[in-house]
Amino acid sequence: MSTQLHSTALLLFLRNEQDEARYKPLAGSQKGSAALFRQFNRYAIKQARRTGLPLFVIQGDQQVGATFGERLANAYQSVFELGYERVIAIGNDCPELSTGLLLQAAGALEQHGLVLGPTQDGGTYLIGLQRSDFDHAAFANLPWQTDTVYEALQALAGGGVAVLSTSFDIDRPGTLSRQFWRLPLVLRRALSRLMGQESGAVFQVQWRPFHLTLLRSLGLRAPPFAACL
Repeated sequence: MSTQLHSTALLLFLRNEQDEARYKPLAGSQKGSAALFRQFNRYAIKQARRTGLPLFVIQGDQQVGATFGERLANAYQSVFELGYERVIAIGNDCPELSTGLLLQAAGALEQHGLVLGPTQDGGTYLIGLQRSDFDHAAFANLPWQTDTVYEALQALAGGGVAVLSTSFDIDRPGTLSRQFWRLPLVLRRALSRLMGQESGAVFQVQWRPFHLTLLRSLGLRAPPFAACL
């Protein structure tokens, strides 16, 4: 690993699980959705820790600001103030985000002022910034949580931009249903266990129609294997 990567930190920026469940009711119930996001959080943390890079998790009440943009900008600022020259922010809603992809982003950020992981809906699943290219006010005022934020971020890139592969984020039940077999194997197994838990009856009832719909759409054929990096 390049010695320059010691000046790079990862930032996992999250709502708390209950708020996430209210904002994105993926499982049809708050209890089920919160259980699902706990699994997503664990997976994201595991992938981040495996990079060997410093990881900062800023979640829920730890976030400061009146808007999403202000909270994210303040989170970046807090890590830069610890002395890091490069910060890569991720969330928990892109299950294809792997250790290998995070290391690829860290390497690209050594040569570019901005690294972006675009999503299919015009957003981003990863934003890497150099301290010298970080403008707090401009960053906070971007059109966050819209389908134009990716384009707006590119326009801020004073030191050049590196673009990673396009992926998807899970922000609604339909996306989870369509992309289920693209999830890493460890996540598919975890969600299957949640579906089968007797103590999680509400979650199981909500998920059973989703599971059967998947089987019907696949014609009962064996699913393709999704590699877990």
